[in-house]
Amino acid sequence: MSSALAQDGASARLRVRLEEEEHAGLAFAFRFRLIALGTVAVWLLFAAGPARVGVGVGACVTMMATAWLVYAFRASPHARALQLAVTVIDVTVITIGTIVPIPGAENGLWLEQVFGRRSLFLYLVIYLTASALSYSVRTVILTGAASLVALASSFAWTALDQARMSGIDLPGVSELWPVARSIFARLIGPGFVTPEAFLVQQLIFMTLCTGFIAVAVWRARAHLGRTLMAEGERNNLARFFSPNLVDRLAGGRHDFEVARESKATVLFVDVVGFTRLMEGQPPQQTIDFLRVFHERMAECIFGHGGTLDKFIGDGVMATFGTPDAQPDDETRALRCALDMVRSVEDWNRGRRTRGLPAVRIAVGVHVGPVLMGAIGSRNRLEYSAVGDTVNVASRLEHLARAHDASIVASAETLAAAVNSGGFTAGDSKHFRPVGAVQVPGRGEPVEVFVVPVSGRATR
Repeated sequence: MSSALAQDGASARLRVRLEEEEHAGLAFAFRFRLIALGTVAVWLLFAAGPARVGVGVGACVTMMATAWLVYAFRASPHARALQLAVTVIDVTVITIGTIVPIPGAENGLWLEQVFGRRSLFLYLVIYLTASALSYSVRTVILTGAASLVALASSFAWTALDQARMSGIDLPGVSELWPVARSIFARLIGPGFVTPEAFLVQQLIFMTLCTGFIAVAVWRARAHLGRTLMAEGERNNLARFFSPNLVDRLAGGRHDFEVARESKATVLFVDVVGFTRLMEGQPPQQTIDFLRVFHERMAECIFGHGGTLDKFIGDGVMATFGTPDAQPDDETRALRCALDMVRSVEDWNRGRRTRGLPAVRIAVGVHVGPVLMGAIGSRNRLEYSAVGDTVNVASRLEHLARAHDASIVASAETLAAAVNSGGFTAGDSKHFRPVGAVQVPGRGEPVEVFVVPVSGRATR
């Protein structure tokens, strides 16, 4: 249920992002079209004859106006309907502006030139290609369909116009094609191409252009969607896992909502006497303190490949061995605890120079089976570890105060770290045995080792 909701939320954000890209694409297409149409208009002033300048420049100005309409109303609820109407208008303007004869020109001369040069076909291909700038598959397909209709309509228009000027009686529908074929055979010229091939070739070419451009836009949109989803997933994972694990997890298919039991090393750390330390301080200063503390602790956790489970007020919970257990989980957890103590000692040196009181932390570490899964409400899930191991690690962290210790670790954790071969004698020398201690809420005592507050955790 929650997975479906999360997916729906991601899909909704993706739709919004794609709509934003479409709006940005329309704005880009508007500016590009103004430049292109302006260039064409200037070129027509020099290249077109005096009788064609008005038609050509008029067509450019009309298409500039329609482009502005699409741009101005791109955020309107009726933007798509307007775009449909503007596309039809633009294709019609291109068609009329291309094949309408020059005023006063010899009958049929202009159409012969149009079909000999294929001007309409080329202009429509350019217009279709420019539609890709809209970043909308719908716009590309619509433009291609309108261009196909314009090509077929211009073919029929030319045949009828040539028949009229040649004094040919218009036959019935069944006899129209032979007459049209003879007319286009004369326009195209003998030995060039058959009228059927001439028309079909252009229609097929335009269809293929529409398909290729639409697929290109679709692939671009799909790539954007995959990129956004992957980045969102990566950012979500980065909240919990060390950077060296994020890329591996983002490329896999872990179902974090399915609970599963695994072995893990759990670490708790918090500030000793936090309430007294912050007493009388402004709220913003308390927040700033917590941000610095959390940042330092997170850096230690991620530096040793741990998973940041949660922030708990002035405390932090981390796990080592999630989502996948590693042979050196206990070693990395204990070294992380030692690094936390060193980090706070470095922090305290700067605080003393500013006349601020020293900070003391307490760390508890325990290894054992945990139940991993997404817990919380369907609107806010949190991937976390629960179970007896978590409770014991939390109790050991609280016991640090009674034993005047910075770190309290269970004997199982220290033994597993030493047996893995990664926890050296130099690491072990910081810990001294305390023996079995009674952990609140647990029947059996736990044998622990501690790092005293007075014993500096040297590197």
